Amino acid sequence: MYVLAAILAAIGAVLATPYPWIALGLVGTGYVVYRERLAQRGLTGSEGGHPLVVLAVLGALTAVVALLLYALVMVLMIPAVWIFLGVGGAGYAIYRVARRIWRERLEVLFLDTVAARHASDPRAAELLDALEHRGRHEADAWLVVAADAASRARYQDALAALERAATRTGSIGRLSSGMVLAFPGLPAPLLFRPDGRDFGNVEVAMAQMHVLAGAPRKALDALKLANSDPAYPMGMCALANAHVALGEVDQATTALAQAADAPSVAPELSRCLRYKLARLLEGHESRSAAVREYKALIAQGGHEDAAERLKALRAEIKEERRRDEEARRIQEEAQRRDALKNAVAHAEKLRAGGHHGVAVTELRRALGLAMDDETARALRYTLAVTLEDAGSPTQAAAEYESLGDYQDAAARREAIRVEEEARPQRALRAQEQATLDQALAKLEAARGPAGRRSAVRAGLDRLTLQDLRDQLLLEASRIEVDAVLEKVDGLRTAAAKRRHLLAALEALRADDIPDDLQAQQIRWIEEALAALEA
Repeated sequence: MYVLAAILAAIGAVLATPYPWIALGLVGTGYVVYRERLAQRGLTGSEGGHPLVVLAVLGALTAVVALLLYALVMVLMIPAVWIFLGVGGAGYAIYRVARRIWRERLEVLFLDTVAARHASDPRAAELLDALEHRGRHEADAWLVVAADAASRARYQDALAALERAATRTGSIGRLSSGMVLAFPGLPAPLLFRPDGRDFGNVEVAMAQMHVLAGAPRKALDALKLANSDPAYPMGMCALANAHVALGEVDQATTALAQAADAPSVAPELSRCLRYKLARLLEGHESRSAAVREYKALIAQGGHEDAAERLKALRAEIKEERRRDEEARRIQEEAQRRDALKNAVAHAEKLRAGGHHGVAVTELRRALGLAMDDETARALRYTLAVTLEDAGSPTQAAAEYESLGDYQDAAARREAIRVEEEARPQRALRAQEQATLDQALAKLEAARGPAGRRSAVRAGLDRLTLQDLRDQLLLEASRIEVDAVLEKVDGLRTAAAKRRHLLAALEALRADDIPDDLQAQQIRWIEEALAALEA
C-alpha cells in the first residue's frame, strides 16, 4: 500500500506540473496532423493496430516529451547557459554587422572597378587586382575580371576567371544586381542576371575564350545548348567562330544561320548575326550567298554598312564576271589562233600535195576562225587561188570579187573573165580542129582528084572557122600539086608536062585560097615550068 501510495503521489506531483499537459498537447496535435495527412492520401490509418496500442504509443511519446521539457527547463535555470547565449548572440550580431560592412565595401569596390573600366581610369588595373582578391567568392567579380582580361587579349586568364565564375553561378547578381559584359568576337554583349537563368552565357563566354586561346575544338566539345536556351543564339555564334578557326566554313555558316533564325533571338541580335554571316560568306568567296544575306538584312531594317557593302559586293561581282569573260575571251582567242594556225598549215600541206579540193575545205574552215580583217583577206585570197588551181574559176572569181583591190585580185578576176569568155571559142576550135584532122585524114587517103575534091567538100561543109577552112584548102592544094608534080615526072614529052603544069597553076590561081597562102605550091610549079623551058 505504501508503494502504491508513493507512486500515486508521484504521479499526482507530476500531473500538477505543466510539463505533461504541454507534452500531451504537442503529441495530440502531432497525431491529428498525421491523421489528416493520411486522409489526404486516401488512407484510413487502420494499419496502425489496436486502439489500445495506439493509446500506449501516444502515452509513451507524451512521457518522453514531458521529460525533455523538464530537462530543458532545468538547463535554462542554470546561469551559465544564459551567459553563453548572450555572448553567442552578441558575437553573431557582430559577425552580421561586420559581414554587412564587408559586403557594402565589396559592392563599392565592384562598382568603382566597373566605372574605372568604362572610363579607362588608370586605377582600373589596381581596382581589378583588389576585386580579384577580395571578391574571390563572388561570380560577379570573376566575370568582370574575365571581361577585362579578354579585352586585353589575355584569353587564358579570362578563361581561368570564367571557370571560377562557373563554380559560383548561384552568386551571380549579388554585387551587380545584373550586368552586361562584352567579350571579343561576339556580336553583342552577354547579359548576366541574378535569377540564375544566364548560366548559359557563362558557357558561351568560355567557349569564345577557348576559340581565341587557340583551342576551338574544346569549344565545340564543351558548348551544348538547347534551342530554347536564351544563350542559344550567342552560343551558336561562338561555335561558328570555332568552325571558322578550324577552317570549316560551311559548318560556320550553318551555325550562324541557325543563330539568326532562332526563336529566342532578339531582332537587333538577329541583324548582328546575319551581318556577321554575310561578312563570313563574303570573305570566303561566296559572294552570291552574301548578297542574299545582305538583301535580307536590309529588308529587316539594315545594320551598320550593310547597304554600302551590298553595293560594293555587286560591283565586285560585276567586275569579276567581266574579268572572267575577258579571260574566257582571251582563252577562246588563243584556241582560235591555234586552230587557225593548224588549219592554214594543213591547207598548205594539201596544196603542196596537189589536193586542192580538200585544201579548199580546210581554208574555208580557217576563214571562219579568222579574228581580224587582214587575216581574213589573206586567207580569202589564198582560197581564191586554190579554187582557181582546183578548176573552179567561177567560185574563184566570186572570192576575188569580194576582195576588191587586194593585191592582184582584180587582175586575176579579169583574167578569169577573159578566160571564161574565150572558153566557148576554144571549145569550138577544138571541135573543128578534130573535124579538120578527120578531113585531112580522108584527104590523104583519097585516090584521084575526084576523091580529093569530095573529101574537101565534106570537110568544108563541117568547118565554120575560116582559118581552118583555109588550112583544109591549102593542104588540099598542096596534095594536089604534089600529085601533079608526081604525074608530070612520069610523062615523057615536055609538051605534056608543060600542059599539066600550066593547068595546075591555073587551078591554083583560080581557087578561093589567097595566093600568098599558096605561094609555096605556085613556086614549085613555076620552078618545074622553068626547068622544062631550060
